[in-house]
Amino acid sequence: MKTVKKSCTRATLVFFLLFFFTTNCINNKERFEDPPWLGGSSIETLEGEGNYTIYLDLMKKAGYTEPITKQLFTLFVPNDDAFNAYFSERGIGGVDDLSEDEAVQLFTLHVLRNPRSSFQLIYEFAWNELQGPDGEYASLFFRKETKSETFPYIEVPRYHPVYGGKERWITPSYNKLVPLFSIDYFEDVFGALDGSDYTFMYRESEWGGLNWHNAMVTDAEVRTSNGFIYYIDKVVPPIPNLEEYLLQNQDKYGLYYDLAQRFANYESAGVDEFKRQMWYKTYDLISNFAEEQGPSPSDDANNPTRMKDLFTMFVPPDDVLQDYLDKTVFQTYTSIDSVPEITLYYILQTQISHSLALISKASKRYFNSFGDAMTIQPEQISDAYMCSNGLVYEMKEVLEPNVFSCVPGKLFFDKNYSTFLHAVNKSNLIGELANIDNPVTLFAPSNDELEEYGIRYNKTGDNIKKRGTDGIWLNIQEEELIMFVQDHIYYGVIFDLSDEGFIEMSSKNFVHFNNNTLAAGENVQLGVDALASKFEPNDRNGMLVFIENPIMSKWEMGQQIMSDPDMSEFANLLIQAEMLDPNYVDQLSKDTIPNLSFLNEADYWTAFIPDNDAVADAMADGYIPEYDPENAQPFKEVLQYHFIRKSTIFDDGKLSGTFPTNRVEEVTALGTIYSEVEISNSTHNLVITDLSGQSVPVGHANANAIVQKGVVHKIPSFLKF
Repeated sequence: MKTVKKSCTRATLVFFLLFFFTTNCINNKERFEDPPWLGGSSIETLEGEGNYTIYLDLMKKAGYTEPITKQLFTLFVPNDDAFNAYFSERGIGGVDDLSEDEAVQLFTLHVLRNPRSSFQLIYEFAWNELQGPDGEYASLFFRKETKSETFPYIEVPRYHPVYGGKERWITPSYNKLVPLFSIDYFEDVFGALDGSDYTFMYRESEWGGLNWHNAMVTDAEVRTSNGFIYYIDKVVPPIPNLEEYLLQNQDKYGLYYDLAQRFANYESAGVDEFKRQMWYKTYDLISNFAEEQGPSPSDDANNPTRMKDLFTMFVPPDDVLQDYLDKTVFQTYTSIDSVPEITLYYILQTQISHSLALISKASKRYFNSFGDAMTIQPEQISDAYMCSNGLVYEMKEVLEPNVFSCVPGKLFFDKNYSTFLHAVNKSNLIGELANIDNPVTLFAPSNDELEEYGIRYNKTGDNIKKRGTDGIWLNIQEEELIMFVQDHIYYGVIFDLSDEGFIEMSSKNFVHFNNNTLAAGENVQLGVDALASKFEPNDRNGMLVFIENPIMSKWEMGQQIMSDPDMSEFANLLIQAEMLDPNYVDQLSKDTIPNLSFLNEADYWTAFIPDNDAVADAMADGYIPEYDPENAQPFKEVLQYHFIRKSTIFDDGKLSGTFPTNRVEEVTALGTIYSEVEISNSTHNLVITDLSGQSVPVGHANANAIVQKGVVHKIPSFLKF
């Protein structure tokens, strides 16, 4: 049976082979025709098409024929008609009119190393994985690195303190990245899928669902034996970056570009093959729109973030920007050179975004560089141009940051308040003054008044200085500056100061107001009130109040106690108990200021200081124990009982109740228990009831001495527990 089966199997095989060869001889050519994806080489494919001769000529002149013959590439190929239109538009006779460098620059915008299918072109291999449709970044890595570069060029810096007026050779910092726009990309960034975002950026291009910069892909993923060909309908021209584009178009954007040059910097890039010293152009403070990689540069070649982000610059042409400056800064400043750098910074930086602002999204909600929410409508934009590192929208108006339209806005444009503007900026408090969700009142003293007080702005060092007690101007310490500015900020809106009362500033210091004047501790001591001369309501977040003389809070509790002769006996007791250091050197101001050692335990204090007669009576009654250095606590406790912690109480009728003093009664597992006093408070009638049952009235004439961190009241009796 096995022999018969084997024989039958052989017979069947012979019959099948005879049938196969007989039937296939009829159409042998069709059966064995090369599949379309195999093809010849990329060059052979283009030669066979016949209408891509200029592309091949450009390839040859650029020196890429041999590499593309032997290696694997992805080619973006315009036909001869597209090249002829490109050459005609630019007044070029053809490839022969290009230098070798120009040919390389142009050709390399149409080629990528390695073969890429449409899928591989849209979805990058990044962060050690292919970012497919379900990947974390999907198609967001849409910028593709080429070998094209900008040619070095000469620039004469305008305002640089070292290089100003001296020629610099500027060289590119990186190769050009060309954007590939696809339906997938617009879907992943929640843009318009109908191509309207694309045609809004590229005014003279058509959307085809897959576009290589300004060119529509007409035939995608043509496979060859050494790569892929994507046929495109236009030539991709040399692409300037934002810096180069603005430099080349100063007839339209010269004013914005000139303002930006005040922030320009230059970094050495070594020497080129012609022994020329080369430089990288950069910008400090404002976004570095000269960076070829875009807003997310990386020195790590494996970091793909540069492929994800583009700048967007909303650039007003000269007439629009000039009109804006005329209506703002030039109302008080006579030249742009006298305008504070911080004002120019906000004007420039508000027009720069670190992401691609698609009009379909920006018209609904857009956040500027400072996080301010706004909308940008198509009718605000007159033109658009895509650069290699970002998009330029030509604007019909200047975008304003919240700081300009909120409470501090007028300070940016008024030369008489530039010192206070710099102080607010240096203290990093501008942001909270421009928060439209938090109403504020800002009190602003003028330059002259600050100078008289002893505070000025030093333009050379870009810092705030204060006049010391010896008359020498020194840099003010950051903490001291922050406290000074916070003394001029009130959380809430004040419409009227004609009545009398006390307000807490953001510094947590208090200010007394009466009949449109304000006074903190030092104001009282110097006899110089801050007069509220003008109220400027702001419909976005509060009130700006111009004041004559600054609010001066530099008056410590220790100073108040030691400055009053009628408190000298209690002051001596505090010194004896080592609770008060009369010769303390302040670590910020370096001034010698009497200091109560325990004040740092809380932000708010109320001191009830017995007068000299009250101290004498307490001593006569034997209530104050002898000071024993070996056991000083009983002595300290009688003094500690005169300080209320964590509350600042005036005789304004606002606070009444039971309050803890600074005397520790007991330390438990649940925390410290402090001895208390009862406060009965009505307007100009403050009464303290201590633990002995004694009620001590505070005479209005001896009440409300404002100090930093609180208030001091002089009382006629010693408090007892």
